Amino acid sequence: MNRSQLAHFLKLSADPEATLTAASTDELGIIVDALYRNLDTPKPVFGAQDWYDLATEELARRTSPGSPELYRAASSPDAYGAA
Repeated sequence: MNRSQLAHFLKLSADPEATLTAASTDELGIIVDALYRNLDTPKPVFGAQDWYDLATEELARRTSPGSPELYRAASSPDAYGAA
């Protein structure tokens, strides 16, 4: 995701928490990566730091032991149908 795509994404999302909560864990990883890369530039997109903080908190919540999201991922069948 480049700078203009990130800026467009942030601008269209009225509620960052709802957007991040609704994202899949894979999508959340992509968002965190894009935000991190953007924050490492001389002029980050306005609001990127707040989004990054919220996104990393959500990602940490999902990957912590006992997380319902982690349990769903572990209990769902894989590509070969095995649990």
